[in-house]
Amino acid sequence: MFSIVKPLLVCLLVSSVYSEEWFSSLGHMEELLRNEVDLVSSLEKYLQAEYSRLDKIRNTMTQFTDIASHAKMDTDKYLSHPINQFRLIKRMGYEWRDVEQLLSGDNSVDFVETFKLKQTNFPTEGDLKGSAQALLRLQDTYKLDTKDLADGAIKESKADQSLTAEDCYYIGRETYLEKDYYHCKIWMSQVLAMSEKQYTYFTKFDVMDHLSYCVSRTGNLQRALKLTIQMMEMDPSNQRIQGNYRYYQKLMGSNRLGEDGNLSQIDQDYMAEPPVERRPELAIYERLCRVEPKLPVQVDSKLKCYYWNNNNHPRLVIAPVKLEEMYPSPHIVRFHDIVSDKEIEVIQRLAKPRLYRATVQNPITGILESADYRVSKSAWLKDYDDDVVKRVCQRIEDVTGLSMSTAEDLQVANYGMGGQYEPHYDYARESDAGQFDEEIGNRIATFLFYFTDISYGGSTVFLTPEISAKPIKGSAVFWYNLYPSGKGDLRTRHAACPVLTGIKWVGNKWIHERGQEFNRLCGLNQNDDNRIF
Repeated sequence: MFSIVKPLLVCLLVSSVYSEEWFSSLGHMEELLRNEVDLVSSLEKYLQAEYSRLDKIRNTMTQFTDIASHAKMDTDKYLSHPINQFRLIKRMGYEWRDVEQLLSGDNSVDFVETFKLKQTNFPTEGDLKGSAQALLRLQDTYKLDTKDLADGAIKESKADQSLTAEDCYYIGRETYLEKDYYHCKIWMSQVLAMSEKQYTYFTKFDVMDHLSYCVSRTGNLQRALKLTIQMMEMDPSNQRIQGNYRYYQKLMGSNRLGEDGNLSQIDQDYMAEPPVERRPELAIYERLCRVEPKLPVQVDSKLKCYYWNNNNHPRLVIAPVKLEEMYPSPHIVRFHDIVSDKEIEVIQRLAKPRLYRATVQNPITGILESADYRVSKSAWLKDYDDDVVKRVCQRIEDVTGLSMSTAEDLQVANYGMGGQYEPHYDYARESDAGQFDEEIGNRIATFLFYFTDISYGGSTVFLTPEISAKPIKGSAVFWYNLYPSGKGDLRTRHAACPVLTGIKWVGNKWIHERGQEFNRLCGLNQNDDNRIF
């Protein structure tokens, strides 16, 4: 028995000695004190982190509350500004994720569950990239100053918030990755002009690094060298920056650049130019979008307005519609007050749940696909979807005199941030891979409704006659795409300008050839002009 108990007694004695040594030895007490100091320090760091977390949550809540309160006062006004649109996408796509990370305590369980439930519908990285591209598109089309755009000032419209340095850096970084050195240059310059206190995951060195490369690629070696020297002062040991310095010196010496720093024949493939200069017709398109063209006096003086009853059509005799001639040849007209506010509300309500990214037909393959040059979502409404749709389509037939028997369904489109549709024809050309079935024929005419007013941008522009149709709620523009001979009218090439401020809803009815044999007669001359009346 003694041999069995002894190990137990030894263990008890050893345990007792060590437990009492902490207060019997100053050496051990000092160790205890050091342990306590470490624990207190760790606790203080934890509390500071918690206070910082709560402060961030409080600041974020205040910021988001202010934004939400302004937005809900007038949702349309808020969403009509592209800066508000960009910030909304960035908040929902990224900044709310930061809130989720902050709310990681037990009290955040309900929020996290709600967050995860809604997260499936949050904007993606692709959405954020798309919104950044939209801002650049607006900037190029309407010649917007970078600082004004970052400040949220567009024309007479001021956003409820401005872009942060992080926002501007993101735009500059994305353009850098896309080798769009022109936009990289102007947006990184904007970041550099902003307070460093706004810099988050990037530094001033990062900004200058991107900027120096981009300005060198746009030909300004003088500025690139100056920025490189500043970076060398900030980080003298950086071998890559030193190599850039020697490279720029060599280029400048061998090409004898003047004070303007123009690059003569070096890296021509990287000479960044605004994209419009690579497609000449885009210059015309963007100019028409920026400035409403004035018709020559000899043309404008011949245009008239009518109360239109379409040759005493039974439904128009008592209630004729207001018709405005916009251009004589090709003959383009606008019908005013052709659709009521109540009808518009019904059409929008029907269309909203059906909206999908609008597609275009690839002229080479004939396949329907989404494209950067058409940025909108669309829905198709049939006559039997609602009596309003049927009535509105019947009205098109009444005022145009064309049969709707082979017409396409009413297409309703909602343009997004910087939404546009670059120059195109509505009809199918002989060279296009995708041709319409012979049973319906080509698109003989287009009837384009405007369901909203637009403050700036969003006009429909015709490139050859150089005219612009500003969106006017309740009106519709009508034109023939084909000559009486059936040949396509190249003068009808048109485009939808990017929406600068406002929310654009339109509807269009594409009317086809078949069924029009007795409604639009062939001319006696093959070269008869393209006129409505």
